[in-house]
Formats: sequence, C-alpha cells, structure tokens
Amino acid sequence: MFLSIIMPVYNNEKYFPRAVKGIMEQDFSDFELIIIDDGSTDNTPQIADKLADKDKRIRVIHQTNQWIYASMNRGIDAAAGDYIYIVNSDDGLRKNSLRLLAEKVKEYQPDIIWTKVLSHECDSEQNIISYDISQLDRKVTKEVFYKNKKEVRAAWPYFISTFLAQNQANLYSRELMGKHRFRNDVYGADYFFNISLASDVESALVLKEPVYDFYVYKTTEMNASVGKFYSYEHDMFNEMYFEYLNLFQKWGIPKASYQELLCSRRLKNISAELKSLTYLNCNMTTEQKIEYVLKKIADKTVWECACENNRKEELESRILSGIRVLLVQETLPIDSEMYFVYELLEALLCYEKDDEDYAKIERGIYHPLNPYHIGKCFYDKLCLTKDGSL
Repeated sequence: MFLSIIMPVYNNEKYFPRAVKGIMEQDFSDFELIIIDDGSTDNTPQIADKLADKDKRIRVIHQTNQWIYASMNRGIDAAAGDYIYIVNSDDGLRKNSLRLLAEKVKEYQPDIIWTKVLSHECDSEQNIISYDISQLDRKVTKEVFYKNKKEVRAAWPYFISTFLAQNQANLYSRELMGKHRFRNDVYGADYFFNISLASDVESALVLKEPVYDFYVYKTTEMNASVGKFYSYEHDMFNEMYFEYLNLFQKWGIPKASYQELLCSRRLKNISAELKSLTYLNCNMTTEQKIEYVLKKIADKTVWECACENNRKEELESRILSGIRVLLVQETLPIDSEMYFVYELLEALLCYEKDDEDYAKIERGIYHPLNPYHIGKCFYDKLCLTKDGSL
C-alpha cells in the first residue's frame, strides 16, 4: 500500500465527515484511512463506524481519551502504507492531492514531502472569510528536491522560515516516522516532532502546490490551541528556541544562516504569549498578569536572545505594547504593587513630558519588580532628546 492517512478525531461529529468525504473522493485509491476516535462522547464513534462499513479503505480505532498526539502515535503504529499523512478532522485535503503526492514519490523517493498548509479564517460552515491568512502560498513558489543530508540540513532554516517544518501535515515515509513519537504534553508537539526527526532525514522535497487547507474558526471551541491561554506556553517556546540552536550547532551550520531567524521567531512568539493573557480562560488578575510578564515572559532566555541580536528595543516594544493592551482592557488598582508599570507607560506615552514624568519612567525602569529594566531603551532615547544630543 502506498499511503496511510491518519485522522485523529474527538467529539467532532459536525466536521470530520466532511474531511473524510474530501479524502475518499480523491482521484487516487491506493491508500487507507485510519480514523482514531479518541474517546468521543458525541455521535463521532457511530458515524466513523458507519463510514468504515461503506468503504473498506477506512479503518476505525476506538480508544479512551488520550489527546490528539497520542492518537497520532496510535495511528502511526497501525499504519500499513509506505508513506503516512496526517489530516486533522476539521481540516481538508484539496482535490487531486493524493495523486500529486504519489507522482512526486515515484519521481524522487524522498523521506519527506513538505506540503504547504494554507490557513483560512472561516465561519462555522467552513465558508472561507479570509483566504491564506499567513500568505504561505506566496512564500513557497518553487518545487525543490534536496537529495542528501548535507542539502537537507543546509535548507532547514528555510523550512522553518516558510513554516513547512512547523506542523505534521507533511508526507513522511513510514520508516522515518516510525522511529519517532509525538509528545503528548504541549500543543506544539508537531513542531518538536519535526525537530526530533531532522537528523534522520536523508532527502526532502518541497512541493509548491498547496494540498492542505487549515480552517481557523471564528468560534472559540474549535482549534484547541487557538484563542486560549496555556501556562506552559512560555517554556514551550523557549524549548523550541534552544532545540534548534543546539541542533544547528551540532550540524555545524553557519550561525549567520539561522541566528536572526530563530531570534525573530522567538520574539514574535513573545507577542503571542502576551495576547494569550487577554483570553477568557486566563484567570489571573491584572496585577498577576503584569507580574507574569515582567518575571516570566521577560526572562533570561528572551533577554539574552534580544541582546545577542541587537534587538532589545524590539523586545521592550513588544512587552510594553502587550502590557498597554492589558491595561486598556482591564483596570489596575492604584494600590497595586505593579502600579508603577501603569505610571511608566503613561509617562512614556505623554507627548509633553515634565520632570515628574521622567521621574516616573526612571522609577518604573529600575523598580525591583522590573528585573530587566524594560523601557530603558526608550528612556535613553528620551534623555538624549531632552539633553539636545540628537
């Protein structure tokens, strides 16, 4: 058998039949579809079994609830195909995708075919509101084959920059995929999975044609990792950063080819972390959130990352902007020990500053609860302007 398609599903009776339909109507038949029902409590199990009764290419595995990545591992263990592709139960494969993948495998025999995942904002009926919101279709425009480890490793920063190595929606040889397991403790386990197998990849093809549609739903109950606060997120992003630093150093890749990329990605994720503090499931008080920003998010790792790449001002800007959004939406009591942050922002944003404003800024920067002196880059510029040095 050429291909095993794995579809983890949990309580998704509305969307997963559509995803299955899109697969079964492909103009290519040498595949099996393995549906992993992860202990669903709605009608998903019954619907899956009925679909399997109608088409012998569908297999259903029922298990107790273990989360999505455990379901992927279960599907990999059960797969019989030479290659494996994972499809989320609320996403979709485009027409003719399987035939295209089969043709490319026949031509190149790669360990991986990186396939573009186009993200679309949609309504609850999967009607697209905004197409390709990450503009990935513009970033990957050429088919390129990397025929050996040396070429694959040299190109890996490109795989990161184009988001090809960010998720599991790629075609993997079963031999390669079978050597590795998905973690089941963080929502970014697919990102870590690609890091874990990177050293074993002998060849890879970048496919220019999009084959996978990822739907970002307006409703918060869909796309589990979207629109929610996760207490482990900061540590997860730091781990991703270090994993790639260590991997590229181990490979002996020139630092200039990845240092700025990894720093840029880490700092962008800071903004994502700050935004997550505004989500409904984040039950911290405003005071606790600001303390979390200054003690947890602005930590040694991100500070050193910014300093080593001459991006301290960017880091401060992201942090101060994130805090400002919080303080626009929420009220910080005047007797809060974090009130100095409000005064710092208010003084920084004041158009015509007096001596008291400068005093507030300085107190905020050097406050004991602001260990990395967030705001100093802007304060230094203000002082130069005030002294007439610019």
